[in-house]
Amino acid sequence: MRGPLWEATGPLHHACEAHPVGGRMSNGNVTPQEWADWLWAFRCLHRVIDPSLPEHMARETLLCADLSVLPEPRQSRAAVAFADYLRTVDITGAAYVLHGAHRSGGRVLAPTLVKRGLPCGHISYKHPEEVQEFVRQCRDRADAVDLAVKTFECLLAVMDEIAAASEPIGFEGV
Repeated sequence: MRGPLWEATGPLHHACEAHPVGGRMSNGNVTPQEWADWLWAFRCLHRVIDPSLPEHMARETLLCADLSVLPEPRQSRAAVAFADYLRTVDITGAAYVLHGAHRSGGRVLAPTLVKRGLPCGHISYKHPEEVQEFVRQCRDRADAVDLAVKTFECLLAVMDEIAAASEPIGFEGV
């Protein structure tokens, strides 16, 4: 059985994959700037959730290392606002989404992104089997569904910000 968390977030997971920025990540066509912006948002969220989890699951230091070789990231208003919200709730649903993204999507995307010279050190875990078990156990937490959904909505909002910042400025009528 996949569990209530998995069932509730499935459509949002697919929405992230179908988003133009998510598609560019999947194809390996994301720009270094877009990747920096995406990782900055992840780091913003991990700053809040990492202290509540086992130390081996902490991602902030690894995200900082990845960011150190990328262009200066643009800060995400959506990530900052959601990080503030995360300080007031049980972070289980957010941890499920973020670590699930690193363990599943990140491992799939990493080979393509690394070939393009984009860093992916944040997806490496000292105890990957323990992280995978954490994600599996979270799937049964019906009480975490709302936050998991909100986390995916935040990630979609971050992608919207990245897409808007990446659009070329048109000069119609010139």
